[in-house]
Amino acid sequence: MRERFKSLSRGKRWLVIIGLIVFFFVAFVVLPAAAWLVGTRTIAGTSNSAFCGGCHTMQPFAKAYADSAHGGDNHMGIVAECTACHLPHDTPWDYLVAKTKRGTYDIWAETFHDTSTIDWKEKSGHSEEFVYDSGCLTCHVELEKATSGARQHDNYFAGVTDSKCVTCHDHVGHSNINQYLLEHKYRP
Repeated sequence: MRERFKSLSRGKRWLVIIGLIVFFFVAFVVLPAAAWLVGTRTIAGTSNSAFCGGCHTMQPFAKAYADSAHGGDNHMGIVAECTACHLPHDTPWDYLVAKTKRGTYDIWAETFHDTSTIDWKEKSGHSEEFVYDSGCLTCHVELEKATSGARQHDNYFAGVTDSKCVTCHDHVGHSNINQYLLEHKYRP
């Protein structure tokens, strides 16, 4: 290979060198940057209530979310996206794996299951499986300091209790959820 390179004329050698530089620049700078940009846009675009509420099954949850403080019904207009609560925020890897698994399952269930048979009232008793404390604490970073002296929060931060945020704050993200579920179930 080296002999072949040496046998080239000086001008062709420069073309080969420039071609290799361009190849490595594209392969190791441009393509990873494009993949990062597309990935970031895809993750952001599939994390909001408009996307999540696009599925028939999730429409009552999107409506109840819009009525809640986390959905923007607060004096500051702050909105937490669906994934802020419903995906783990421990590490980016945990987040992406959970997002992929949940998203794939949701698409599969929406496509191949009769979602009208799901007992959402019963499922609400398992909210600790679908709401992550790491998400709560990502936004509520000052919670420990702000609630110092409040027995329940002191026990939580001391690790004395197995309770999760949603154990006590079970209707925070979806106000009037039962009303919307009923309307959704019996609407024409």
